[in-house]
Amino acid sequence: MADPKARRALIEKACAGNPGLLSAVEALLKSHDASSSFLNVPVAEQLRSDPASDSDAADSSQPSEAFDKTRLFQSAIPSDDDSDEESQPDLSFLQPSSKPGSIGLLGHYEILQVLGQGGFGIVLKAFDEKLHRLVAVKVMNPQMAASSPPRKRFLREARAAAAIRHENVVQVYSVEEQPLPYLVMEYIDGQTLQQKQKDHGPLEVSELLHIGRQVASGLAAAQAMGLIHRDIKPGNILIEQGAEQKVKITDFGLARAADDASLTRSGTISGTPM
Repeated sequence: MADPKARRALIEKACAGNPGLLSAVEALLKSHDASSSFLNVPVAEQLRSDPASDSDAADSSQPSEAFDKTRLFQSAIPSDDDSDEESQPDLSFLQPSSKPGSIGLLGHYEILQVLGQGGFGIVLKAFDEKLHRLVAVKVMNPQMAASSPPRKRFLREARAAAAIRHENVVQVYSVEEQPLPYLVMEYIDGQTLQQKQKDHGPLEVSELLHIGRQVASGLAAAQAMGLIHRDIKPGNILIEQGAEQKVKITDFGLARAADDASLTRSGTISGTPM
């Protein structure tokens, strides 16, 4: 979008109610504008032309620009020790429950735990009272649910993921729209690849290959159904507990049909913050 004011207005509308995400998106776009030629310049030439590389050893006490960029989204991602009220999810849509250990009811699902949250919604661990199994429930942000485009994206995610039946893709069981749009999905007892890297550091090559093969297999299954994920990142790759380390791909909210002309539109930035 060429008009800075129009782009600013669009970003503010999309990030309504999440100032941390707004700041992170603006920082990402600013970095993108400043680095538009990055992929067109060989690494060797960049190193030769970067005056900062000659002074790194002499001024190692000052944080570099690259170091700062890794923290672009720090304010947009909830931390484990964040106790601010703004970081607490809004669970007012839940009905009260009398069962011990439950934080509320959503339909016939007993909500047991908040697994994660972001600008688009919240993911909950729940127990299906009808089928007697654990599930993951992804509930749309109430502010997002008030407008049509996010609702369409939410339904697109449900349909895209439900169309894929593969051991390396999280299975969608159902989608509901009351009191808020929500997906009911397979519950994965494990952690994201992002969390695993944070907790244990860089992975061994053999482990990386094991995970990579499964991710490729899941993406190939999506491709076979005519879908391109467009948002593969460590935070969207789940790893089950256990020695086998079974991988599950999640979050098809940005998926598109492989023949969608918008996939190759010049200047389009796809994906979400890490």
